[in-house]
Amino acid sequence: MNTKTPNKTWIWVIVIVVIAAIAYFYFYGSNNQSSGLSATSDNNALVGARVLGLLGQIQRLRIDTTLFTDPGYKTLRDYSVVIPPVSVGRPNPFAPLSGAQTMNSSTAIPTPPVKIKKTP
Repeated sequence: MNTKTPNKTWIWVIVIVVIAAIAYFYFYGSNNQSSGLSATSDNNALVGARVLGLLGQIQRLRIDTTLFTDPGYKTLRDYSVVIPPVSVGRPNPFAPLSGAQTMNSSTAIPTPPVKIKKTP
């Protein structure tokens, strides 16, 4: 009788239990994750509350427009340069280049014939 056979059996049982536990937690998640319709409605309620809170913060914003009436702001000048549009690329990028040689049947590299073996 071999004494290593029971040890191997226990090792395999432990490995299978560990794999089953990992699969269970992977597919069913932990307690932090909620499932079902109530979890979806709870998440929607939380998102809605957050959106309303952000909307309230935006509505309370006040912008000081006295900057635009300041004499220092009015003395600023725009020195930007207008860049005229230019055509970029070729109308057909796949067309052969002008002046380039095109390959025809006399300049093409011959390919060896392919032999197909028939199986009986």
